[in-house]
Amino acid sequence: MLNDLLSVWFPQCCWNCIQPLAKEQKWLCVRCASKLPKTYFEQDENNAIKTMLKQYLPLEGAYAPFYFIQHSPIQKLIHALKYQGKKHVSHWIAQQSAQHIPKEHPVLQCDGIVPVPLHPSRLRKRGYNQVTGFGQYWANVLDVPYLDKLLLRKNQTKTLVRMSREARWEEVKNAFLVQPQKEYKHLLLVDDVITTGDTLTACGNALLNGACNKISVMGMAYAQNILP
Repeated sequence: MLNDLLSVWFPQCCWNCIQPLAKEQKWLCVRCASKLPKTYFEQDENNAIKTMLKQYLPLEGAYAPFYFIQHSPIQKLIHALKYQGKKHVSHWIAQQSAQHIPKEHPVLQCDGIVPVPLHPSRLRKRGYNQVTGFGQYWANVLDVPYLDKLLLRKNQTKTLVRMSREARWEEVKNAFLVQPQKEYKHLLLVDDVITTGDTLTACGNALLNGACNKISVMGMAYAQNILP
């Protein structure tokens, strides 16, 4: 009763169009949710993410449910997650991805999930790792451990997008440290927006060299048209 009254006085609004949401809706209205730019990568095991990374990182599978496009609903949601403290957005995006990806997809055949870590100074400033809800959702669905202490970020790295391929790799190649707890067969590395792929490459190879035999990657979104 109280929640119904509060929804009249202080309605929850769509994060894209700012229109009030119906009671059963979360984050986006039906119209804006229909505009989420889907990748359909679940239908292509050799999708653009796997093709981008395979030269530098041997992958079992790669997936992201949405394209990260400027001024799109997914951009507004991820910005709310990263910069406005809306931690539960990552769990909601994971729920959306689960509606599309089949259970037999290679990325879901893992025995542990590892988030791309933040540097301790950035973690203190933000207060949370933005991929935690995303990774924990899949760990619960797949009944595998969420290994947020396995991979550490030693160095605070700069934004990579405007760098050359060589400069990007120099920036991240020694940025991560594995603290092995046991040997895993197949780990799933999760990130927010997959852009150049260099951070995932550095993380994935660190895990392959110290914690597992196989690696897959999954992001909340994939930013295409990034300079090589």
